[in-house]
Amino acid sequence: MIASVIVLNYQGEKTIAKTIDSLLRQIFPKKDYEIIIVDNGSHDKSHQIIDQYQHKYPKLIKKIYLPKNIGFGHGNNVAIKASTAKYVVLLNNDCVANRHWLSSLIKLADSDEKIFSVSSKIKRYPKILNQIQNAGSVVFQDGYGRDIGAIVTQDRQQLYEIDDGQYNQAREVYSTCGAAALYRKSILNKIGLFDSNFFMYYEDTELCERARLAGYQNYYCPKSVVYHRHAASSKEWSPFFIYHVELGRLQHIFYHFPLSIFMSEYFKFTLKSILRALRHLNNAHKNMVYLQVSLFIIIRLPQLIIRRQSFNQLYSSINRNLNYEQILSGYWYFN
Repeated sequence: MIASVIVLNYQGEKTIAKTIDSLLRQIFPKKDYEIIIVDNGSHDKSHQIIDQYQHKYPKLIKKIYLPKNIGFGHGNNVAIKASTAKYVVLLNNDCVANRHWLSSLIKLADSDEKIFSVSSKIKRYPKILNQIQNAGSVVFQDGYGRDIGAIVTQDRQQLYEIDDGQYNQAREVYSTCGAAALYRKSILNKIGLFDSNFFMYYEDTELCERARLAGYQNYYCPKSVVYHRHAASSKEWSPFFIYHVELGRLQHIFYHFPLSIFMSEYFKFTLKSILRALRHLNNAHKNMVYLQVSLFIIIRLPQLIIRRQSFNQLYSSINRNLNYEQILSGYWYFN
């Protein structure tokens, strides 16, 4: 088996059928790939839809039903462990893939055994918008990530570049977006799977950074195109979204940035959280989310320290410092 395509589903009754249909139309031999659908405890009509497809394509489609939502990384890990393929390829349940999506990812990955992950050109759904959502990802000195092709304004509005071919060259990137990406299973076996401390957001960045620090590469493939309904499972800037984005960022920089950078970012984040809560008492519920993130870090600090120390067997502290210097230089943003 060359590839296991993993679709993690949660409450996807309105989107999952189009996702599966796009996978069934792939220009790739069906004997060489399988579709593993993991349902993260949905309580809509997802099971009924998945059952119908699996009954119709029993040799191609496998299903795993989990009793509750265990998050993006942990849910995908269940399927990754069940796969015996050379590559595992993730696709969100709110994505529609073009017919050459899978073959293009595999062709690029096959070109070099040092390539750990390959990201798709992710565009906004529907196709008529012709807008780039992600052409690889970058990370800045404060640990915040950014989709190449998307711009977040000061008032938190997300704008998207029109696809005029400016991202039509395959290239190495800092990290790949887990919404539609390929991972080499042999390297996953060496560096570990997604970290279950991340419920969602930044787990894909952390995994790619872990691989790169260990000597592997992440690539972007422009010929592999998907159309994505962004944040279909979680409303952007909701308390849920804020909590997991900020927690993911802080955990990520604790693992892989110099410790002094984490201390500085954690102090600034906590101070701003306290000031925000005092200034906006009328919106206490939303602003308490920031303080909950700070508290979580303190409570889980012993576990996070053990996790950070475990990476000493994977890469050296010199690599960690050089990586941060490269971030400061703007290398991944401007190249």
